[in-house]
Amino acid sequence: MRADARRNRERLLDAAVELILEMGGEPARDAIANRAGVGIGTLYRHFPDQQSLLHAVALHVLDRSVAAGESALADSATGVEALRRYMHLAIDHGVGVLNLIYPLLDHANWPEQRARAESLLHAIVDRAHREGQLRRDATAKDIGFTIIRACRPLAVGLPPADERALAHRHVDICLDGLALEACRPPPG
Repeated sequence: MRADARRNRERLLDAAVELILEMGGEPARDAIANRAGVGIGTLYRHFPDQQSLLHAVALHVLDRSVAAGESALADSATGVEALRRYMHLAIDHGVGVLNLIYPLLDHANWPEQRARAESLLHAIVDRAHREGQLRRDATAKDIGFTIIRACRPLAVGLPPADERALAHRHVDICLDGLALEACRPPPG
């Protein structure tokens, strides 16, 4: 794929993520093209139907959030720090979109991304457990569902920036409760 076509595809996917989170559902294709700053024909060339667009959005979000989590794990000084960074990055990369588009998909099966995400969550949680920083009963599955819940838009009419700020706050509150006392950030 040419560099300009790849950039347009990324812009379309980013615009779709933004609009899905803002609207709480499936946006019109012309709204996605407008937000991305491209013509509707460009959108149709990349995504000929709604299913191909929604599947690409899901893969885009999963791939970006897992890659960010892998970097957080590699670059963080502690397991709890890696967990906190990954959870916040998942919010920033739009994982909440998956909650909204899942029921719209003909089939939602991404075995490669699912395996990478599960492996990543297990690695982060196992590290935090080994380092004695995380409650022993907190599992990778708990963390995965916490991310999903925190990323889901509240559908109460809040501006997107407020939604995101609340999601970040809720992740911090949850993690502060899961982290052992010595690993919690100072109040304030």
